[in-house]
Amino acid sequence: MRKPFTFLLISLFTLLAVSCKNEEKDAKKMEAESAVVDTVQKPPVKRAPKKDLTPEDIAVLKSVMSRVMNEPRLKKYASYLVTAEMGTMLSEGKGPFTVFAPSTAALESLTAEKKKFYSMPDNKPKLEEMLKSYVFEGTMDEESLLQTINKNGKAKLKTLAGNTLIVTKSGEDIIISDGKGAQAKVVKGSIEASNGAVYVVDGLLNAN
Repeated sequence: MRKPFTFLLISLFTLLAVSCKNEEKDAKKMEAESAVVDTVQKPPVKRAPKKDLTPEDIAVLKSVMSRVMNEPRLKKYASYLVTAEMGTMLSEGKGPFTVFAPSTAALESLTAEKKKFYSMPDNKPKLEEMLKSYVFEGTMDEESLLQTINKNGKAKLKTLAGNTLIVTKSGEDIIISDGKGAQAKVVKGSIEASNGAVYVVDGLLNAN
């Protein structure tokens, strides 16, 4: 009586083994079919071809306007330039331009009345005039500026607004004055740009 039982037990094991193998094959088959379906249903993502930058694009990315916008201490001055619609001139204009830009901290020292005045659309020409009083045509990097000061004792720079900035040295510091008693110190410079140079100064000049 043990032979039939043993035979039955072996048969069951064989049947289970075959069944497991069949299930495993079916599972693999289903996974393969699923992968094929996914491939068919999900077409490959097409990426836009990478655009090569033109020399003009590169010049804009390295322009005076770009340098101003990327300098953390000049966020307010950059904002004013955009409001006055001077961005195109300083980014695409050949210039060259040199900017002695007042820091955000310096511009925040304006009175509340003055800030409100510059924020009004009707006063945009006055805002533009104020901003241009820190900009002059020509490239004056720090080395050239110091050479001029060492040779002449000072450098006189006529801005786009028509006023004159006087640049001198005090110890190791470069000092900018407006000839009306206001002075500011250069705290960073010069930042080279494709169409000029940018300095960061810590005070206001020609403030009315």
